[in-house]
Amino acid sequence: MDNTIDPEILALEERLTGATRHMDVEALNSVYADDLIFTGVTGVICDKKAVMDEARRGLEARGAGAATGTPSVVSYDKDDLKVARHGRTAVTSYRFRVTIRGGDQDVTRAYRTTNVWMRRADTWQIVAAHTAILG
Repeated sequence: MDNTIDPEILALEERLTGATRHMDVEALNSVYADDLIFTGVTGVICDKKAVMDEARRGLEARGAGAATGTPSVVSYDKDDLKVARHGRTAVTSYRFRVTIRGGDQDVTRAYRTTNVWMRRADTWQIVAAHTAILG
């Protein structure tokens, strides 16, 4: 496998990381295609509406958590990025860790995600994604 990562696809993934980390619902809405097929860690397949509804709930929970001291996400870190580009389609795979703080305890969970990016007209969007929990 080529160890160089396509800078255009890397920039897309960095945009997605920032949008996810900061719960930027508007940015996430533009990243995900209207015909998105998303398979979550439980195996449930979701469409874009369900993914965006969850993002909005996450944003609300984050705001409420800050106000009440309930558990909240304190870090979202991504590594081990792999990219395979095929013209107007690219597949990315990476590991990410989310740390949630509740009271005096941090809990970290690790996941692996695969995204399928497609360039339509002049815009790259995720058309399919799958996330699995790691051990």
